[in-house]
Amino acid sequence: MKKTLLTVLAAFLLAAGCAEDNPFVADPDAGWSSSPDHPKLAAYGTLSGGLGNYGFQDMDPQLEGIQDGIMLLFDEPLDPATVTDEAFALTTTFPIPGPVEITSVLYFAGEHTAVLRGTFAEETAYLLTIPAGTLTDLDGRELDPNHNGLFDGAPLDDQRATLHTGSAEMADIVSPAVTASWPQVGGVESMQPEIAIVFGNGPMDTEQLNLDNFTLVRTSDLEPVAMRITVLESDKLYCVPAEPLEHGTRYTVTMAAGITDAAGNPFDTNNDGWIWPDEADRTWDFQTADDGTTHATPPTVESATLDGDVIIVEFAQSLTGRGVVMDPSTFVAANIQCIDDAGGIPLSFQPRLGGGGVVCFLHRGIEGLVTVHVSCNVADQYGNLLDGNNDGLGGTPGVDDWAGAPGD
Repeated sequence: MKKTLLTVLAAFLLAAGCAEDNPFVADPDAGWSSSPDHPKLAAYGTLSGGLGNYGFQDMDPQLEGIQDGIMLLFDEPLDPATVTDEAFALTTTFPIPGPVEITSVLYFAGEHTAVLRGTFAEETAYLLTIPAGTLTDLDGRELDPNHNGLFDGAPLDDQRATLHTGSAEMADIVSPAVTASWPQVGGVESMQPEIAIVFGNGPMDTEQLNLDNFTLVRTSDLEPVAMRITVLESDKLYCVPAEPLEHGTRYTVTMAAGITDAAGNPFDTNNDGWIWPDEADRTWDFQTADDGTTHATPPTVESATLDGDVIIVEFAQSLTGRGVVMDPSTFVAANIQCIDDAGGIPLSFQPRLGGGGVVCFLHRGIEGLVTVHVSCNVADQYGNLLDGNNDGLGGTPGVDDWAGAPGD
């Protein structure tokens, strides 16, 4: 918000004093209209400090208490008839919880801005709640605080904001998220590896960090694997398998989506900043190392070389770089493509002698820069799918698809 606008708002509100609510009736000639999306709170702050400033400052020392206001900037016009005191609930969270009176609500339609005025106390923290469904845009769409394009109702679409005076600590309204988890690779040497998850934006509710919510299964058949907890703290949970795992086997770790932090904020499983009704569990895979008989290490692309009118793609075992024998039936146009400035180049394929590579015959000349694309569905003789990012875990679309420019 520009300083000039803030100055105008402050001057107007001080002049208005304790006037009645002043809902704005849109001028049909102004051309305001809603977007196809649900409206969202773009930013908030105090009237004294502006957007992004959450500390109240006294704007009228002649009156008792701290005279200030809350500014709410929305990303599109709201229906002025919904911007009333009934759409807002203000409470203290420190030192003693309780309701707070909002003395006036003003809506500046041209700026998509609401201003709530009140009297605030020293060393106090506040929580503003806009209950789900109370504010709408000009087409009747409700606020969408969790950014999923839907109206989910309370509590997922309750909009909350925290403010304070002095050094009072504001309430925790931020969902916890994962800052680290391991192992997430193949070739894990230990058959009883440490399996861990670390949280940020906690502290977590440690009673929920248990082996009902944190589980391990064999990926191929979802057979549960027993674990025991070795470390349990407010921001971390470490476990180990109760018995040794199998060599050359892939496992899936799951942290349930339904857990919360100590303040009751739900788990943001994908770290995107929003909580949706269908928030998925947090899952990841790892794979134990081969023992010489399991043959579970996937292949990866070792090189792609341009040689005249052919491109030769060589494969190797992921992590170790050892030789592999590929499944030639996976060398098809759906899995291997060459694209240049003119588009896709028609190809035909011939396995390399020894089975560790493929010759891609180009059916036209290259125009400009060319990129080789190898799908994660390319497999070795044991059925292990391509590990395009060379982390020892293959076959994940979008992660293990490989692309690169061929060298000479």
